[in-house]
Amino acid sequence: MSEHSRLQVEASITGFFQDLGCRLTEYGPERVVIELLLQPRHLNNASNLHGGVSATLLDVAMGLCGIWTEQADQRRVATTLSMNVNFSAPAPAGSRIRAVARCRSSGHKVFMASCDLLDEQDRLLAFGEGVYQRGKLRSELP
Repeated sequence: MSEHSRLQVEASITGFFQDLGCRLTEYGPERVVIELLLQPRHLNNASNLHGGVSATLLDVAMGLCGIWTEQADQRRVATTLSMNVNFSAPAPAGSRIRAVARCRSSGHKVFMASCDLLDEQDRLLAFGEGVYQRGKLRSELP
């Protein structure tokens, strides 16, 4: 996928993704990678990565991995049917984290994905699995 197409996909991801300050750094048929530089607003009361931010990164990356297409405007919407998240280590502000997702199984309308949330040293912060439904084409949405 070209850099221009990757940026098109990144710009089309919902406002919450944008509000967090995430970046789509890799988008292909084999895997999706989303990065985030942790700011104080991403932390919980213990000054570590908030679980909701972790879950969001996992969810977005897994949803994107099952709807990849070479043409950004032909990408479908993914709806989360179920998702499991496991937390394994904290991360403080200033950490650059990334969600690395892969599609594990795919049917016509439903796909399953897994994702690891890693820090700069490849330490596992969280991991998850999800089941998603493919919906309408992005170009069909209002």
